[in-house]
Amino acid sequence: MPTAATTTATHSYVIERGDGAGLHLSSPIRWSQEPGPPLHFGCDTFWQYGNPGTQHYIGEKPQLNFGGRSIFWSGLIPTIQGWELDFFPPQVRQDLQNGLLLEAGATMNESRSMGTTAKAVVAKLRQSPLAADFVIEETPRALHQPYLKPDGTPASEFFTEPTGVFNTAELLVNQVGLTPGIKHGDGPGLHLLLNHYVEDVQNHGSHFQLVTRNTLNNQIRVLSAGTVVLAAGSIESPKLLRRSSLYPGLADAVKPQIGRGLTDHPTSNEINTFVTHIDTVPIPKNGHAKIIFYSRGIRNGTEIRYPFNVEMNINHEYWHLRENDPSADGGGFSNNNPLGPSRLDIKFSFANCLDDGNEIKPAPPFAYVPEILFRNLSWMDHLAGSRFPALAGWHKNHQEVFDVLNSVTGQIFAQFRNNGQPAQPENNTWYGQGGKGFGWGTVHHAAGSLRMPHKTHDTAAFNFQTVVDEDLCVTGTPNLYVCDMSVMPLSSAANPVRTLVALALRLSRHLG
Repeated sequence: MPTAATTTATHSYVIERGDGAGLHLSSPIRWSQEPGPPLHFGCDTFWQYGNPGTQHYIGEKPQLNFGGRSIFWSGLIPTIQGWELDFFPPQVRQDLQNGLLLEAGATMNESRSMGTTAKAVVAKLRQSPLAADFVIEETPRALHQPYLKPDGTPASEFFTEPTGVFNTAELLVNQVGLTPGIKHGDGPGLHLLLNHYVEDVQNHGSHFQLVTRNTLNNQIRVLSAGTVVLAAGSIESPKLLRRSSLYPGLADAVKPQIGRGLTDHPTSNEINTFVTHIDTVPIPKNGHAKIIFYSRGIRNGTEIRYPFNVEMNINHEYWHLRENDPSADGGGFSNNNPLGPSRLDIKFSFANCLDDGNEIKPAPPFAYVPEILFRNLSWMDHLAGSRFPALAGWHKNHQEVFDVLNSVTGQIFAQFRNNGQPAQPENNTWYGQGGKGFGWGTVHHAAGSLRMPHKTHDTAAFNFQTVVDEDLCVTGTPNLYVCDMSVMPLSSAANPVRTLVALALRLSRHLG
């Protein structure tokens, strides 16, 4: 009987084709069984270097757990840019640029408009000098924002649109045609075995065996497949690969790279202002926009001028799922003074090369909770001294970095007016002042712990001695693949989910 297993925490699957060919997508999850206080399910799967008993040096720990897996749960699907794709191996870069990124957006039910205010603001910004350095667009989104219709106008009912939520395992299952059989046990397709996680992957030469454990009764079930795809994310996939029975048989060049290189894109704090107009165009309180300034990657000599995107929100309570009550401050639909002022905020999101100083270390014997080294203590020192030089050739001190951010902030705010006066940062607080900087950094989109071919810095040659090759196959282990954020050779400035979906589409065709 064709079978499949899934973990309820991540919704990633272990599946088997009914025709006997076999294709498994594994997503392990297990919480600590070491002595100590109860741990949060799925959120305490590592401990952090430094002072694990009292302080986390990785901010927003659940984000690193779940965001480091392969789940897409947001509405935002911006696009990696050409200068960032230079860090991807040649064939992958070519395929992404030649249609896969566009197809990924369509797969996620992409909408490009938030309505008339957003369109008008983008049109004005494109007429400004900023357009020389940035491609300025409305941020693409999946159609699930509860207040908006596909054309950007307010919806009268909640959640009438597709959610846009999926994971790479599910996407691969759909793309290779693993539709359920007509009835239980009859015909090819996908059958789910709930409440199981993958405990071991064994290589038997002609096939793999996956040892799964029932989380309810602790019973073992073994599944066989000709092809295995790890799709558990940047934390769990390297943990499983490192602790599995197939690890000793992996190529010697692969072993030391498993779990190493973990990175994310540094994101600044937000700076707020209040606006009523851009040029002569009013910005009403019930208008809304999420706009992205994609860097064109222009160089000043050996430096990339702006190795970051700028993200802008106008009245984000209309779309932001964590703060989506337009009437909370007397504004929104019920506001009797629709001309504002409206809140506008911006932040900067940098790309980031893989960081060999970061590592998901091997778990202790008979345990599943490893130590993670993730360097963002003294975050600005690390960014200025290591990450920005590798990414963009920058050799700037702290203040010089903030000067660049403040220059762009000033150029953007100068396009807007608040009751006739130029927009200014709230409380006149700029980057480098009042705690406005990079803070903890971000761990929303952990990447790079099972790397594909990559460059260590922007002018380096490609390293092809990596964990997976350009087809995402584990080096030296035919029919064992990885398809999640762990394979990324760069953490892009934009939310990387579109890139991951494009890679999943690419892999599905390779497997098909």
